[in-house]
Amino acid sequence: MGARILGACGLTRCIAAPDRISFAAIITYGFACVAIMIAAAVSGFTVPDLMKHMVGDVGDAAHQWQIVIDGIFQINQAFARIYSVAASIAIILWSVSTLRNGGLGRGVAIYGCVVSPTIILGIGIGRLRLDVHGMAVVMLGQVVWFILVGSQLCSRQARGVSLQ
Repeated sequence: MGARILGACGLTRCIAAPDRISFAAIITYGFACVAIMIAAAVSGFTVPDLMKHMVGDVGDAAHQWQIVIDGIFQINQAFARIYSVAASIAIILWSVSTLRNGGLGRGVAIYGCVVSPTIILGIGIGRLRLDVHGMAVVMLGQVVWFILVGSQLCSRQARGVSLQ
């Protein structure tokens, strides 16, 4: 997670402009990263501990444990939605900043302005469920954008180094 934030800070620094759109993007992305860390903590630490208690309890309490685990799952889903939408908004903001002020290729910015609203719309209308496959779709769309941006920033830096 730290590498993602550092990369996002570097991106923001490279495309920063007086309109502060890229700054708004990094703040939004920071909130997204906090949300996904909470979702991961709930899935990785809370649910397994609850299941250990559930196994050791009597069979009569199984229904109560199922209600608790379903509730935890809903909390996890809420944080996954917050991450997916907030990270998509951050990509839109970075892309809009690029379209307005330059700094990255137009194609990458347009990709960000198409893929991210599609993700948000899919989540909003309920067609994109954030199970394993749904999160894979979200991550694929976002990772492609980040890889394209990273490669452009690296090639830009390489050109700058060769000019000196």
